[in-house]
Amino acid sequence: MKQLQALIIVALVVAIFFAGKYLSEIESALPEAVPANQIAVVGVPSSQVTPASNPAHAKDFSDLIRKEAESMSHLTDRPDEVQKRLKDLAAQVREEQVPILKEKALNIQLGGDERFLSVYILGESSLAKAQESLELIASTPIPKLKESRLTTQEEVLRGQAIESLREPESLKRVLSSADNKFLVDRAQRTLSFREGKVSASPEQQDQEALKKVLEKSTQ
Repeated sequence: MKQLQALIIVALVVAIFFAGKYLSEIESALPEAVPANQIAVVGVPSSQVTPASNPAHAKDFSDLIRKEAESMSHLTDRPDEVQKRLKDLAAQVREEQVPILKEKALNIQLGGDERFLSVYILGESSLAKAQESLELIASTPIPKLKESRLTTQEEVLRGQAIESLREPESLKRVLSSADNKFLVDRAQRTLSFREGKVSASPEQQDQEALKKVLEKSTQ
């Protein structure tokens, strides 16, 4: 996700999440598909996936998300247009399409672009069901993987879902079940921001921290 539009829309989330402790892992944590032989535990039981009401429409929507994710692998000189298109797409998402995005986000066998894009669209949606799905994504246990970089990717994906939660009660529920230090930190800082205890979001805090680290490294 090194391309410009991916950085603006999704991959910047990865970079800022690694400020400080995770900074040295940014490059190795870039999302990619997980080979089947790397999977030790399936990320989401099929019982947690709610099928869309119309299979044909579901396939069309699923294909659309896949194609949008693929387009992010190509350079563009109009990243603002890409971002606007995705925001418009999120605004048009219907309730029956939300489970498709949730399934994609938690499907460990999909490429990282498609998974992170699914979380992004859920976060931009105004649907209550989208927020419910983000809470489920954030609370889903991280699969046991053989490579730490893949585990880190799962942390970042859930961290993105956490920062997209708007309701303090949702964040409190995530906190009550989280046992991962990284996710606990994201949830605590996002909760403080949502409750108005701090003026900067976790993303803004991390951008500032990353900026300082990079400035220091160039001195």
